[in-house]
Amino acid sequence: MFLSSILVAVRRWAYARSVANELYGLDKRDLDDVGISQWQIKDVARKAARDAIA
Repeated sequence: MFLSSILVAVRRWAYARSVANELYGLDKRDLDDVGISQWQIKDVARKAARDAIA
């Protein structure tokens, strides 16, 4: 149980980092097209990780 929760946390962290890196690679115009701003990237990445990895 404890080990599985650690694995889920690590997977979420890795997924969030991957999403954030992709979003940080976009310019302001592309971020505007997606509907987020630069300061929202970390929150969006964390939410995506929570939703993707249960």
